[in-house]
Amino acid sequence: RLEETWQRVVASHDYTPEIRTLLGEGVAATVLLASGLKATPSVSLQLQGEGPLKLLLIQCTDGQRVRGMASFKPATEDTPLLGAGRMVVNLDTGKPNGFFQGIVPLTSEKLDECLEAYFARSEQLETRLILKTSERRVAGLLLQVLPGHGEELSVDGFEAAAACAATVSATELTSLPAEDLLPKLFAGHAIRLFAPRPVAHDCRCTPERLAGVVRMLGEEELKSLLAEQGHVELKCEFCNRAFRYDDRQ
Repeated sequence: RLEETWQRVVASHDYTPEIRTLLGEGVAATVLLASGLKATPSVSLQLQGEGPLKLLLIQCTDGQRVRGMASFKPATEDTPLLGAGRMVVNLDTGKPNGFFQGIVPLTSEKLDECLEAYFARSEQLETRLILKTSERRVAGLLLQVLPGHGEELSVDGFEAAAACAATVSATELTSLPAEDLLPKLFAGHAIRLFAPRPVAHDCRCTPERLAGVVRMLGEEELKSLLAEQGHVELKCEFCNRAFRYDDRQ
């Protein structure tokens, strides 16, 4: 569950309610994917569709630092937000040969259903994902059979647990403390809670980092832009901050 961190993700953007909801679900899902792994990898989730949403990108790095952005075009109310497209999940463990990528087609207008299809296709893991948003918060619940434990849990057992999870409301998921919510949802089951881990918003854009991007344009291109405009300006798509460089930088 995220509140302050989520508010910082969208603070400088004028997203439509539909885009804001989808981005919030994506942020919650990406943090869940990263926190469910033993190592401290970097995880990114990317959606590209032929609908009004052109690109949605969320990144969660080690230390639970997250940032996200969405690029979209105006659309009518009855236009599907995603349309045909693809979802890309990247996992970088930081180790040699430790980069993994999964690419699957978008199978639904709902992000949780798309991610469930990804796990079924790429990881062969029984998964249920529930994502909810409110005005101030985003939250997610990930239910999954652990790798190597599928033989210990019957299909009926997982489906029963998934049915319990599906009863959670947006209000419950975005407001109830975990120590109250989980025993309520999974009554009769043993619940083991771990200490909560903070999640921080971390855009990571700096003048020095973007100056490196400017230099990649090449000397001739830079000279042309400086002669024409007197400066080169770059805007960070994540935090919406603009950085201006002239011939002295």
